[in-house]
Amino acid sequence: MSWKARLFSAWLAVAIGGGAAAQTVTIGAEDDWFPYSGLIDGKVQGITLDVVRAAYAVVGLEVRYEVMPYARCLAQTRAGILVACFNTLRNAAIEDEYLWHKPAMFPVQYKIYARAESIEQNLKPKDLEGRRVAVTHAYEYGAEFDDNSRIQRVYSPRDESNFRMLLLGRADFTLALEINTRMLIQRRPDLAGRIKMVGAVAESGVYMAFSRAHADAPRLMARFEEGLRIIGKNGRLQAIHDEWWLRLVGSKADPVLR
Repeated sequence: MSWKARLFSAWLAVAIGGGAAAQTVTIGAEDDWFPYSGLIDGKVQGITLDVVRAAYAVVGLEVRYEVMPYARCLAQTRAGILVACFNTLRNAAIEDEYLWHKPAMFPVQYKIYARAESIEQNLKPKDLEGRRVAVTHAYEYGAEFDDNSRIQRVYSPRDESNFRMLLLGRADFTLALEINTRMLIQRRPDLAGRIKMVGAVAESGVYMAFSRAHADAPRLMARFEEGLRIIGKNGRLQAIHDEWWLRLVGSKADPVLR
């Protein structure tokens, strides 16, 4: 092979390699919301990671995750350092700070928890007005709760801390997803039998918040919307949920498609 041919081959390899790298999108993944997204045994895993990976894969993009606390993930997305971050529930306070894909990835419903001896039942967010509710810093819980300024919030860094504050009497209630709570009790069995579900917040959609400051965000959001619709129609979205629920609780998930 002549030197010109070798030079061309080397240039072609660089060009192809650069093209492949350009097909990888880096997304911020929160580290403490398992089984949707969390660090377990040093490895990030969860339902949302699989959903995002599957949606981008069907439109020819690979995903790389940068794992970090949720508050930092949102801050870096807002600043344009990251193109997007999950898992986010929309509310009035953040609606104009990010770009939002359609449809939502899937719905969730936060439950209201109290200490085991509580006699409360069938509570809604309005019933929490004037009460102390332990919540995780920077988390959203859906507009029905988030937009109610009459609820007294007690902040902590994570769900487990919220339950600890509840048991110590530093909060009257806390909010968490049922499956997240099940997983937490598996890891922290001392919580078993000491808390009870006493109500629920209205169902909300879970989103990947896209940056308004990142130049590539509109394009990558459009590709994600396309992929999300495809896996919603071909059944892969539901299959991901079913696979996780079978693995974690031994039964299929409630339908996520509406």
